[in-house]
Amino acid sequence: MKIAVLQFPGTNCEFETLVAVKAVGMDGELFRWNRSAAELSGFDGFVIPGGFSYQDRVRAGAIASKEPVMSALKEEAGNGKPIIGICNGFQILVETGLLSGRAEVDAKASANEIRINGSATGSDSINVDMALAQNVMVSSGKIVRRGYYCDWVTLRHEAPSKRCCGTFALERGALIKIPIAHGEGNLVTTTPGLIKKLNENNQVVFRYCDKNGRVINEFPFNVNGSTESIAAICNEEGNVLGMMPHPERSFFAWQLPAFDPRKQRPDEPGPGRRVFESMKRYIEVNA
Repeated sequence: MKIAVLQFPGTNCEFETLVAVKAVGMDGELFRWNRSAAELSGFDGFVIPGGFSYQDRVRAGAIASKEPVMSALKEEAGNGKPIIGICNGFQILVETGLLSGRAEVDAKASANEIRINGSATGSDSINVDMALAQNVMVSSGKIVRRGYYCDWVTLRHEAPSKRCCGTFALERGALIKIPIAHGEGNLVTTTPGLIKKLNENNQVVFRYCDKNGRVINEFPFNVNGSTESIAAICNEEGNVLGMMPHPERSFFAWQLPAFDPRKQRPDEPGPGRRVFESMKRYIEVNA
């Protein structure tokens, strides 16, 4: 199975992501943003890695989302192919409209009339009802920090097993410890009922939690102020996943922090490997 790891100007996690893709037995290839978008149809799945595409100008992921390759990726998603966006990749997916939270401009309406419908189709579309905003860390009702933050975090898998392409091999309630490194991971919305819809549809895939799996909606457990401690979501179909933490940075045990006993057993797999194994299994089952 062929996996395209997309590379935009400013992407900085493409090579370790490619290593992870290949290490689970998939055939990975870097796909630069300026290649012919039509070539994407020859791949079985896609990963948009982390980094700072176009220096996060305007806002994270906004410029990359306008590239022709992303229009082609929408078509591939519509064909059921899996897509995983990691960190900046998550931001790009939100800006592109491939994850729930979409505003479609009605061609018959004026430029000021915007219709919110949650659709993932249409080329003349913008996103206004969901965003990954600047980190705001809150503790005991007070803002204690803003902006870029990196650390190891614990995630609780919220979705049922096989619900999502990136957690296909994870049971509901499973805990994994992987790193985060971002300045804009605060999932927010102004659309009433959107978060409720995500929860009801099992589209909330990971939440930040403590080491025992308890969701505590304040810093340092909620590392960026994200609504309901949400760290990852998928689309309704389950073939598109966006997550802020970096599974490729905990793919091998030797990548783990010094306090993790698994680091002393470098030949063992790290917790992040399960995300890429899930993608492979998803393709095998749904091909």
